[in-house]
Amino acid sequence: MEAQKGFTLIEVLIALIIVAIGVLGHAKMQAKSMNIAQQGFFAQTANTALLDLAQRMRANSDLAGSFVFSNLSDGSDIVAAKDCSANTCDEDEFATEELAEWFDHLQNNLPSPRFSVAVDSSDANLYNLILIWDAAKTGVGSGVCDTTTINSYQCGSMSVWVQ
Repeated sequence: MEAQKGFTLIEVLIALIIVAIGVLGHAKMQAKSMNIAQQGFFAQTANTALLDLAQRMRANSDLAGSFVFSNLSDGSDIVAAKDCSANTCDEDEFATEELAEWFDHLQNNLPSPRFSVAVDSSDANLYNLILIWDAAKTGVGSGVCDTTTINSYQCGSMSVWVQ
């Protein structure tokens, strides 16, 4: 009798299964890596947006009280009543236009953003800025930062002293 040469069909199938498991594992790691990179992009965008808003408030420190606004509960857009670059505006209208411009840019870069600007109860010159976005991209915004569930909402906050 002659010794058999080559592989049997079962050996080939087992080798294919092992390779398929490795390829699927690699694909899952790649998808997870892309998700983490996107979350990092969102966090950096949110930090930059908070810094931008803080700078707008500091640049217009005499109007800082007019920046107080919150859409955490409903996610509503901010609409400027006038174009202050072409018209004369009062303090509230100018601050509203600044917030509207800031939020419009934010909506193009973060999923379902919501924010709040509030005066700190202990110091009238201290403003608390909160920004929440839909990290899981479910399409539904939230007024609460919940990082304990899969469909979590990430948030960023900062306090700005404006005088």
